[in-house]
Amino acid sequence: MIPQLQRNTPVSSLESEPSWSLATRVAFRFFFSYFLLYVYPRSVGSLGAYVKYNNPLRDLWHAVVPWVGANVLHLSGDFTEVANGSGDQLYDWVLLFCIFVTAIVATAIWSWLDRKRPNYEELYQWLRIFVRLSVAVAMVIYGTDKIFRMQFPEPPLARWVDPVAQIPPMSLLWVTVGYSHLYSIFGGLGEMAGAILLLVPRFTTLGALITAGVMSNVLMLNLGYDVPRKIYSIHLIAFCLFLLIPDIRRLFDFFLLNRTTRLTPPVPVFKDRKMNLGLLALQIAIGVGAIINGSYSAHQDAIKNTTYVEAPLRGIWSVEEFDVDGVPRPPLLTDPERWRYVIFDAPKVVTVQSVDDVQRTYYLQLDYPNNRFTFWDTSHTDWAAPLSFDLSQPDRMVLKGKLGKHDFQALLKRVDMSDPNKFWLLNRGTHWVNQYPHIR
Repeated sequence: MIPQLQRNTPVSSLESEPSWSLATRVAFRFFFSYFLLYVYPRSVGSLGAYVKYNNPLRDLWHAVVPWVGANVLHLSGDFTEVANGSGDQLYDWVLLFCIFVTAIVATAIWSWLDRKRPNYEELYQWLRIFVRLSVAVAMVIYGTDKIFRMQFPEPPLARWVDPVAQIPPMSLLWVTVGYSHLYSIFGGLGEMAGAILLLVPRFTTLGALITAGVMSNVLMLNLGYDVPRKIYSIHLIAFCLFLLIPDIRRLFDFFLLNRTTRLTPPVPVFKDRKMNLGLLALQIAIGVGAIINGSYSAHQDAIKNTTYVEAPLRGIWSVEEFDVDGVPRPPLLTDPERWRYVIFDAPKVVTVQSVDDVQRTYYLQLDYPNNRFTFWDTSHTDWAAPLSFDLSQPDRMVLKGKLGKHDFQALLKRVDMSDPNKFWLLNRGTHWVNQYPHIR
């Protein structure tokens, strides 16, 4: 009778659940709070400033961050969130401090109110899903951007005559990767591989390992070339490490101690098999949607990046003759206003490089049917250059008109970019057989 009674006696759910240590419970509460504050509804800070829909939390941070920066951290500078492509603005660093402190306060309150709970097994599985999808979607966006050459497009023509010493480190990286379409695709495929694996719970460990490796390389590029994505890349690596926590010991045994081991099997969120299948289908659907949307957006942006002025105007033009008010001005280094190159590339801008190798970019309004254009500098609203151009001679262009308030005329010659002696980078290519290294 006693054994039978013991089998039928209900066991308390609290007694049947595994008990986490105090340190584990506190750590989980902190990371749960921090991750949600950082990601909601996407990466906060300047990288999310492009989002147009209302975000109450971002509006709150806009009020809190400047006050904390000035009155708590006693920093001086611009605490405005600006959507200019930088994710490492002063606003972002102060915001990161605010998120960290808020997560600590939330952890303390949570720990006091929920101190008797033995574990957070179910909530932990939901957090893993949230982190997996956040990293996967981010990798899809970056991967499609690289594959379609949106992130690293073909370098603009002005870069081929711009002295290397005058190129900022980030621009140098963009030229390097933009030149090598193969490397850009390779990086994009690595990011896409990690993203696709992360969409399936069974492949989380492999996906996290690949993504952590890819993002570690990205972080080193960000540090080495001063790319303002340091905060974001560090967090993506941290997310991958979080996903690897259950298998850290097993990975250590396998890779370092050469021991036989097995990875942790995925833990189902629901007890019902159909519910788990539905959740898996939802995750895959989110991934497929991200891939379709990312590919479409990257492709459209890539088309914009490859939209140029019409031929035969497009190209690098060397200024052979340069007359102002009827007075010829030779290419002397003491005359920084004398042009050396005029570069027509993108439809609405023109780049002028003077003899001292300083490049200035002007807005361009092109009237191609009438062989006229005007370019101007928005910082000098009273200055404009309405000019006519004559392309009747092959690879020659004659400009006439006004340069500000002065009469202007110039003779330009198209630069032959197929000349390997002048443009090694454009014409060298890849060779399997090299008798000696081509370096100088």
